[in-house]
Amino acid sequence: MNYFKIARFFLYMPVLLMTVIVTKSTLFPFIVGKYVFFRATVLVALIVFLLGLLFDAANAPRMWARLGRIVRQPLFIAVSAFTLAFLLSCLFGVDPAFSFWSNFERGEGGLQTLAFYFYFTLLLALFDKREHWNALVGCAIAGGVLMGLYGFMASLGVSGFVGLRFSEGYRFQGSIGNPAYVAVYALFLIFYCLYLMFEKKTEKFLTPRNLGLFALIAFFVSIFFLAGTRGAFLGLGTAGVALLAYIGFSYKRFRWKIAGLIALLFIVGGGLIYFQDSPVVKSIPGSRVFQISISAKTFQDRVVIWKMAWDGFKERPVFGWGPENFIKIFDSKFNTEFYKPEAGFGAWFDRAHSVIFDYLAETGLVGFLSYVSMFVMFYVTFARRNKERESQLRFTDVAVRGLFFAIPLAYFVQGLVLFDVSVTSLNLFTVLALATFRFGLNGQENMKTQEHKNKRA
Repeated sequence: MNYFKIARFFLYMPVLLMTVIVTKSTLFPFIVGKYVFFRATVLVALIVFLLGLLFDAANAPRMWARLGRIVRQPLFIAVSAFTLAFLLSCLFGVDPAFSFWSNFERGEGGLQTLAFYFYFTLLLALFDKREHWNALVGCAIAGGVLMGLYGFMASLGVSGFVGLRFSEGYRFQGSIGNPAYVAVYALFLIFYCLYLMFEKKTEKFLTPRNLGLFALIAFFVSIFFLAGTRGAFLGLGTAGVALLAYIGFSYKRFRWKIAGLIALLFIVGGGLIYFQDSPVVKSIPGSRVFQISISAKTFQDRVVIWKMAWDGFKERPVFGWGPENFIKIFDSKFNTEFYKPEAGFGAWFDRAHSVIFDYLAETGLVGFLSYVSMFVMFYVTFARRNKERESQLRFTDVAVRGLFFAIPLAYFVQGLVLFDVSVTSLNLFTVLALATFRFGLNGQENMKTQEHKNKRA
């Protein structure tokens, strides 16, 4: 029995099925089933993996050697430091038990972060070939298709599907239940499609496979605009400019053409935002994404609650108040500007609605810096593998690198006005693991293989 193959099988399940799970029998149908399924599949994969280390005499030595390489990866060290800092924030927070276990509605906290850490580590250990990663990315795309189909079925009022119906002011929520996170999820899905498109080593670009990926990109873009999330739109624009700039920097002969394309994107995007109230712009499907203004009510509400979060951080700057304890900050630092009876329930109270202020207030400076360190180490790993001259690489290779350069920026920009949930964290840790494989582990193995060939020659 190959325990490691069985463990790998269970790791395909979260990206394929977690997002589409909706449990109508629970009070929070779009949340509970997802985190229960994720923890269960990761736990099974972890148990089988450990059994493999103990009883698989044929494969265990190779796996131990691989684990030895993994623990030396800068990005793995950063993710480990973040997990440790998060757990310490749970321990030293105002309610350690709640910080670790969270509640039935959210299902976050230290336990979920620990599950994501095991997921990240197991991916690095078990997915040691590009074919494995391509299959995982394919499963993630399939999961996105299922999420979209669920949303359209619910929108059409099909029996058994939970969600909003098509109506005035409609925003697409898929099987996630929140349009904001549908848009963020769509960002990752577009990345996955482009990754598979450029990752394939082939001379022909317009193949049936790539045409199918083009169709999927169009599907996910339509979902993105139907979700109408402005923060995600800014993230998409940032990623697009970063990708083009990277390619332009790498290929001098394309530099001026790409500079012109970037300028065109700024002109068109800026024009749509500037004329957001015009009938023409409003008639565009998904035009809500262009309604970007610091005077918008949702932004003003965020500014008020960010001030509360900052006041909470100043009171407990080292380890913060503890994950999941923002409601205590809200109660302690309540700003009366936030009280608007006409808004009804409207105003948020359990999150700061910004990854910056959420991590600062809940995990303190230690947690926040460890969170930032993951992105710093991401680019350190990226840069180390990027020492080869780009001019000697094919366009597809540069495009793949450009995608990895851009996707953290998309995530981080949208996160300035939104907090993390399981769906975004799942994709974040998947991309971090894939980047570690491509630019860290795989790069080292390729280098050793080349050195071995040189010695033999």
